[in-house]
Amino acid sequence: MASAILVLASRRMGILLSLFSVALIKAPLTFDWLPGITFGWDVLANFQQLFGVFALLVVIAILYSRKMEAKYLSSMMVFCAGLLGFLGASHPLQFFMFLELMIFPAFYLLLERDPTTAFKYFAFMQVSSILVLAGMISSGAIASLLLTLGFSIKMGLFPLGSWLPDAHSQAPHPLSALFSGALVACGVYGLYRFSYNFLLLLVLAIISIVYGAVRASKEEDLKRLLAYSTVSQMGYAALALLFAPEILPLFLLMHSLAKAGLFFAAGSIIEQTGISNISQLSVSSSSLTLPIIISALSMAGIPPLLGFWIELTIFKGIAAYSLLLLMGVLIAAAFTIFYVERLVSIFMRRSPKRVEDWLSVIPAILLVLGVLLVE
Repeated sequence: MASAILVLASRRMGILLSLFSVALIKAPLTFDWLPGITFGWDVLANFQQLFGVFALLVVIAILYSRKMEAKYLSSMMVFCAGLLGFLGASHPLQFFMFLELMIFPAFYLLLERDPTTAFKYFAFMQVSSILVLAGMISSGAIASLLLTLGFSIKMGLFPLGSWLPDAHSQAPHPLSALFSGALVACGVYGLYRFSYNFLLLLVLAIISIVYGAVRASKEEDLKRLLAYSTVSQMGYAALALLFAPEILPLFLLMHSLAKAGLFFAAGSIIEQTGISNISQLSVSSSSLTLPIIISALSMAGIPPLLGFWIELTIFKGIAAYSLLLLMGVLIAAAFTIFYVERLVSIFMRRSPKRVEDWLSVIPAILLVLGVLLVE
């Protein structure tokens, strides 16, 4: 937050302070911030690696944003502060505070590009926050229902997340990467920390997997294709929460690296070619080809990549619950191949257009190394 203020006076000093502050986020914090309310910040043990990924993505996003106007860069930093704060918050009021902190800077950044999308995003996020707050102060089945609805909007699950394709495609490229790589994961994390309605979440998950994959396989805009794939992937995240919660942190880690890497790469391709229509895109690259292929194939669950081992664990959990449900999920999963093939095809056509972006290589490297985390 201090960096967001400082960057308005000195861009270089503000960026350096933001990078320094992210590097220092280690120890838990505890202090009284209101009478009777203790501020506690401490990431759950099994989510420490995910927090590390979030911190890395924040650093990369800030580096991508360094050429923005100071007011927009400041907004990005405020959004990042809310993102990192949410994952370590311990008091329900803190969770709500950090959720709200992410809404306003993102709204401002979207407003400059597309007012309609900005107000749509703001409306959905406010409804989500109200539902989450109502769920936190309720109990029993009502609380589970409200929290499921509220956090499902954050996740972008269909039909509650119609904000997601518009916001992801219209946002500045670094913000799109954080939307898809981290913000939607906060919705899953919220359900994990609080409560959820099993049946409702299961129905939303199955619908989202199919709907997101089908829309992504037909979408022509590169960033909207990636956005719809996020809808589909969040369906898998919900299934991981329901049937294999022990693998959920690793799934979110995989998704954050893969999807943020894809959005960073897509932003570079669009900026350097001026083309966002995937049917017209044809580029060659030494730095982007392998990272995009690795990220896309990992999301599709192709062995021996990290996504394969995660999906295998999820499918085992579903099989123990219902073989019929497993068959339905496997059929739905097949649709993923269609949009993954379209992503890979960008580099399969011969083209004199070269696009390079070595920052996008970092998430792909970590994605490959992530296989070592599978027990």
